[in-house]
Amino acid sequence: MSPAGAPQPRNYRPVCARNPVIAFELDELALAYALTIHKSQGSEFPAVVVPVLNSHHIMLQRNLLYTAITRARRLVVLVGDPKAIAVAVRNDKVLRRHTGLTARLIRCSTPS
Repeated sequence: MSPAGAPQPRNYRPVCARNPVIAFELDELALAYALTIHKSQGSEFPAVVVPVLNSHHIMLQRNLLYTAITRARRLVVLVGDPKAIAVAVRNDKVLRRHTGLTARLIRCSTPS
């Protein structure tokens, strides 16, 4: 059930019959270009590999996963734990960012 021309993996486990997921070992992947999801916004790529791991639980957010998946034109590969993917899909809360921007703008606009 792998796409035409794709290598046959050692570990194959369909998540559902209509949309099989091929599980590759991490050492079978070759590094190409790496971008953060944030830096890739507004761009498109032929293929995208997204690591989804519980060890990076703060990044398990639906909006980040959506952005990562929608960067791909033809192929998306989610690498990691299916439970982490489920956590990300269920997590629709956007964390509030504490950048300190307001304080900096006030300091810059206040005459010294």
